[in-house]
Amino acid sequence: MAWTSEGERYRYAEEGDISAIFEMLSDPEVGRWLWFMPASAEAITDFFTPLLVEQARILESGETPQTAVFAVENAKGEFLGQGAVVAVAGSPGGFEIGYQLCQHAWGRGVGQRLAWFLTAYAVHCCKAYRVEASCMEGNEGSRRILESLGLRSEGAKPGFRLKEDKRHSELLYGAEVETLDGEAIARLGRELGFL
Repeated sequence: MAWTSEGERYRYAEEGDISAIFEMLSDPEVGRWLWFMPASAEAITDFFTPLLVEQARILESGETPQTAVFAVENAKGEFLGQGAVVAVAGSPGGFEIGYQLCQHAWGRGVGQRLAWFLTAYAVHCCKAYRVEASCMEGNEGSRRILESLGLRSEGAKPGFRLKEDKRHSELLYGAEVETLDGEAIARLGRELGFL
């Protein structure tokens, strides 16, 4: 299953995408903002494989994954990045979104469109009542994307992330769906066929 919007194609990620995901995450500029990088190919494979196997099982059963990993590609089928919608443990209807993009996709609106896709999926396919996300302090690109969705700053965890022996603060964003731009989310939902 795949969805196309504004020249990009979104599809459920598969095990065959793990090598492209690892290559993207291994780019020092991409990994700069990811607390879990650098990491080995084995660690990335060990993280993504169970998620993607379970996702494939759920899809095969005809259900909609409530935790879903997506690949985003351009019109030529070239990998641009990945995103995820994750059900928040202990918060029924709460979903976290996250995304990473290849450096060649930066500055072209791909991240913003991917974040809107993830939000529309959470709202229309998972019946989210709340959407949240986080980013490392200093990641201005992600901060702007999250704010463009209508997510509000909900605080910070000072020194929460340890990356290469240095502590970094994690910025927290979130909002109840009813406070977001419902018209834009519905319009995107119709365009993508979620509604």
